[in-house]
Amino acid sequence: METKKSTRTTDVDVGNIEEQASAPVFDLPELAPPVLMVPQPAPTLVPSELPDRVDPFAYSDVKTVVRMPNGFQCSVKFDAWDDYRTFLACADDIEAHGRAIYAECKSGKRGPTPDYLPTQAELRDAAQARIARELRRANSEVTKYQDRVDVDEASDADVAQVKAWKKYRVNLNRVPEQAHFPHPIVWPVAPDDVSTALVSA
Repeated sequence: METKKSTRTTDVDVGNIEEQASAPVFDLPELAPPVLMVPQPAPTLVPSELPDRVDPFAYSDVKTVVRMPNGFQCSVKFDAWDDYRTFLACADDIEAHGRAIYAECKSGKRGPTPDYLPTQAELRDAAQARIARELRRANSEVTKYQDRVDVDEASDADVAQVKAWKKYRVNLNRVPEQAHFPHPIVWPVAPDDVSTALVSA
């Protein structure tokens, strides 16, 4: 079976094509040749004057000074802040401003300096912390000497030490039973510090 190709003719406007082909071509205007610029030296930058460094710990006032066991607690008006800041000034402060504030407080320049009186709760907490610390030490010593007794390798001195540390441990546990606990307290003397008399705190 033969397949016939059908051909289709399109009417083309030949005159229009010729007109477009003969359209005028626009010429670009004459441009001046490029001018080579002589390189200019870079501008010299003159550094501006840096402002003086502001000391962040400069202060103008110290008030409400109270003598603490480890220094002076006070309110300091640092120039960098709008309000007063609570500050603990110590003699061995690593910062110069801390040592300077301590020296001022100690000299009395900022007025009379009362001693800090801890509250009953603070005294109780401090006493309980000391009891716990000493009990840990006593337990360690008892264990050390008791082990020697348990394996029959204890000397008479070891037996005496285990007994002394156990007695010290008993006395530590009785401290809160004292009539005026937490102030004053009569502390038991540890066996390794028998040269120290009873200390009242």
